[in-house]
Amino acid sequence: MPETNTYRYIVVGAGAAGSVVAGRLSEDPDASVLLLEAGDAKVTDAVRTPWRWNEVLLTELDWAYMSEPQPGLDGTSVYSAAGRGLGGSSNVYHMMHTRGRPQDYDSWAREGCAGWSFADVLPHLQRLEDQRDGHNPTAGKGGPMTVADAAETGNPISQTFIDACAELGHPRLDDFNAGLHGAGWHHVNIKDGLRRGAREAYLDPAMARPNLTVLDGAPATRLLFEGTRCTGVAYTRGGVAHEARAEAEVVVCAGAIRSPHLLLLSGLGPAADLAALGVPVLADLPGVGANFHDHPLVIGPIGYMAKPGDDPRGQVTEVALFCGSRDGLEVPDLEVALVHRAPFGEKFFANVVRRAQTGKPIKPVRELVDPHVILSLSALLTPVSRGWVRLAGADPALPPRISANYFADPSDLERTVQVVEVARDIYRTRAFRDGWGLSEVAPGPDVTGREALRAWVKANTGSYYHFAGSCRMGVDERAVVDPELRVRGVEGLRVADASVMPTLVSAHPHTTVVMIAERAAQWAGAGSG
Repeated sequence: MPETNTYRYIVVGAGAAGSVVAGRLSEDPDASVLLLEAGDAKVTDAVRTPWRWNEVLLTELDWAYMSEPQPGLDGTSVYSAAGRGLGGSSNVYHMMHTRGRPQDYDSWAREGCAGWSFADVLPHLQRLEDQRDGHNPTAGKGGPMTVADAAETGNPISQTFIDACAELGHPRLDDFNAGLHGAGWHHVNIKDGLRRGAREAYLDPAMARPNLTVLDGAPATRLLFEGTRCTGVAYTRGGVAHEARAEAEVVVCAGAIRSPHLLLLSGLGPAADLAALGVPVLADLPGVGANFHDHPLVIGPIGYMAKPGDDPRGQVTEVALFCGSRDGLEVPDLEVALVHRAPFGEKFFANVVRRAQTGKPIKPVRELVDPHVILSLSALLTPVSRGWVRLAGADPALPPRISANYFADPSDLERTVQVVEVARDIYRTRAFRDGWGLSEVAPGPDVTGREALRAWVKANTGSYYHFAGSCRMGVDERAVVDPELRVRGVEGLRVADASVMPTLVSAHPHTTVVMIAERAAQWAGAGSG
């Protein structure tokens, strides 16, 4: 028989959300908390050092999924990074601190998620923040997450980007969390020159508490039920099967890929699909794994400067432009971010192929391309296309099948082409030409006309690693969790991570994930499950 221990709470996944939930729940000294993490506890210098985030990718700290072939990308499979180990994707993200726009949260509330309007979530955003400047009048002070102005350590090339955007008529923003459309410096989760993600802010301070048990190398294989009440989690560690019991609740925080995967393995999902794979059906929830989506990302345009840039500082993605694909859009749907001393090169992309072929972690490549090179991260923030997460089989060791279904809706492709056109215009400004002698390397002068650029975009689109929506929150029959994040049709079980977002926020989602986890911890701790 598997060994069994009992706790008040079990949290599955020690990523951005799980670090927060476990950290907050363990603040009650009378509450015993078990935190299960599939990866290990190792934290490398590449995690700690802001500009070295690229070195985390493709290693044992990255699940490194490859998507199903994408019809909208002419059958290409997309590399999809997802953090693994204590800190999860909070060890991978670029430390950009962007809240969702007020309109993003208000739309959730209008769609049936009562209690999720901007007015409702603002106190929870403020609770997590410790903003060091006065650029945002609604910013929080004294929270676990340091929020610093990237301009304090900014690179001259980044300032040129802001000047170039102003030359094109885009407004200047001092804080993206206090404005909507415009260019400016990011606010970042960096403290004393080091990453300050959810692990550093929430989990590390909690690790010494005697009521918190953290088990790394312990992938969850199945949720345990007595009738329709979730009573625990089955997991393996060191090749040995274990079970843990939860007196109050299980909170699944495994991310928008692994959370639906665990629910499906446990018999929560589309009944016909589960039955076809031989998985006993506990609750017919057709929305589990549906509504999966991501911000499509183009790595480019790429530019070459006549003179070299400075050595990297900060997290090298310290400025951006948020704008609309057409006039009158209340919320920006396009983003152009600048990367200086870009940590992407031929070795990195060759390693993506090697990882896909072998399935084995790749030795980190500390690769900074030529200091004359800059590139843009050009992204669509409000994709219409929707995909899915599905089981490959009933064996928990089989990786999930994923598809964000990029460009299934033609408008997504057209707007992504448009954001690349915006980025090309920035490269052509006097600010970049006179200041740095910048010329475009890719797409390059031979790619002219909409049709040629459309083909280039399809060949160069990948993931921003901003997965969401696969355990959607709502009140309709296809919702997976209710507005308090409780899984429909069962008791004692919540999901708290990006998977519950009905729609992606039109920003980088890490801050919203932390806020979601803050709320889940409060609800679980109040015994409302």
